[in-house]
Amino acid sequence: MNALRLAATVVALTAMPAAASLVIENAWIRLPAPSQSVAAGYCDLRNDGAAPVTVVGFAGPFRVEMHETRIEDGVARMRRVRELHVPAKSAMRLVPGGKHLMLFGVDAASLGAGPVTFHARLASGAEIPVAFAVRPPGAAPETSVAHPAVEKREAKR
Repeated sequence: MNALRLAATVVALTAMPAAASLVIENAWIRLPAPSQSVAAGYCDLRNDGAAPVTVVGFAGPFRVEMHETRIEDGVARMRRVRELHVPAKSAMRLVPGGKHLMLFGVDAASLGAGPVTFHARLASGAEIPVAFAVRPPGAAPETSVAHPAVEKREAKR
């Protein structure tokens, strides 16, 4: 029993630095149109640490998948993404028309004005709680002050 407890402690301690280095900001959900049950979620992921961080999923009150929209042969196609890799000292944005979260089984009436809490699950086993603001259908991203690493990466595209 002590060996099992020690192993659990080691796993928890090694997961802590990755979780502490990943900051998730500007999280929001665009509610679905009336009578629809699929919504989209967006946020900024910033890794302040010296090692890369991998997000393997999100958990919350609805089923969540990570997706990416790409233009292939002139047609926008959405594909599921299994992992989001955030390099050390770098950032990425989940945005409309790019990488984003798809939320299934959303009941907009039960959400009210939000926020809605989800947990980002990391490959290390750590989880980070994230409060997502709730916005109406068709809402556009708000202009926000992004971390310089996000701005630098976006400028390279």
